[in-house]
Amino acid sequence: MISERSRADGSSADVLLWQTGYRLALAVIAGIAAIGLRTVGWVRLSPVADAIVGSQAEWLLGAVTAVYALLALALRAWVKKIRRAGRTLSTLTVLADLLVVFWLVFLLAGPENYHLGLLLALFSLQLTYVYFGRFPALLMLAATAAAYLLLNDLAQRNGAEVSWPSVLTTLTVFGIGSLLVTRVQSNLHERLDALVTIFERAEEGDFTNSYDVAADQRPDAITSVGRAYNRMRTQLASIVLTDPLSGCFNRRGFEQQFRRELARAARAHTDVALLAIDLDLFKQVNDTHGHLVGDRVIAEVGELLRASARTDDVVARTGGEEFMILAPNTSLDGAQHLALRIVDAFRRRVFVEPTPRVTLTASVGVVADSVPNESIAEDLRARADEALYAAKRSGRNRVVLWSSGLDALKLRHTGETTIAGH
Repeated sequence: MISERSRADGSSADVLLWQTGYRLALAVIAGIAAIGLRTVGWVRLSPVADAIVGSQAEWLLGAVTAVYALLALALRAWVKKIRRAGRTLSTLTVLADLLVVFWLVFLLAGPENYHLGLLLALFSLQLTYVYFGRFPALLMLAATAAAYLLLNDLAQRNGAEVSWPSVLTTLTVFGIGSLLVTRVQSNLHERLDALVTIFERAEEGDFTNSYDVAADQRPDAITSVGRAYNRMRTQLASIVLTDPLSGCFNRRGFEQQFRRELARAARAHTDVALLAIDLDLFKQVNDTHGHLVGDRVIAEVGELLRASARTDDVVARTGGEEFMILAPNTSLDGAQHLALRIVDAFRRRVFVEPTPRVTLTASVGVVADSVPNESIAEDLRARADEALYAAKRSGRNRVVLWSSGLDALKLRHTGETTIAGH
């Protein structure tokens, strides 16, 4: 599965790419408008800015606009090249936005209107949390508070009257509002991340997790998406994990169940058994009766295997006429008993009745072992296949139990079980 960090970096990169155009447009428009309005005299510098920068205001406006535009272009080129944007890059971008906002407030607003910077920052804070997450948003909150205090300090140092109790009250109200915004956005992010995780697991064929609708005290659109997924989960699992012809697990579904049962057996220190099953001479069924009859036989074989298996056993169709049964918590004796029951069921079964009445036998390779860890998966599969091939080579219609140094022995055609020895 893709790591959460990689997914977040990729998402941030996509956001920064499409936001670059808006940043460039806003920077150019704001810069040109501010310089133009200043030139015709419609906008005046604030007294504090006039005392600090004076006639250099137009030059500084142009420089800041140009630097910001160049930064946006460089950012776009870099992100487009590497296709990811980590937390540092996202945070620096947000701080650059904040710097431009407070620079314009410093130039054009008097000390009594510095709260406009907080208002603009509050909107930016919400967007930052939505697109980049908690850390850049909290850092932006701290930077906003520092910038607001700095502006008021500069104003006081340059002769403006500043009411610090009012400044601190305004900043406190802003802080409380910002924290409420971040809390709401945090809840939304957590729930969206939960949905993304569920969908990623579903993409891999794991439908065990459902969305916790009961945890949403105030249901909203995210809750509706979660409910929709929960309604579709069983159907999706059936489509993705089940072989439509036999009704058994398909290879993907079997692999998922196989790994899960191995992990469980490793924790509990129990045995698992694996049965590899192949339908004998199934090609003759297709050649003699056609593929439609062959498909009906496969469907009935699936029913037979599921009926013969126990409740906890996993039955899967892993190939055209190949099946596997995973038997958790089962010793070699138990697996042998299950395999013999299956072979006997095939011998007694007539498929596709009343016509054309197809008879069919099966060969079964059996392995059972304790599970030290999940790495035993391929070894178990290989041993089951080796036992199956031994059953096929020794005459079909029988069960072979795997043992070390397996060598197929010639058996009676009606033979029941062979343990090929060392």
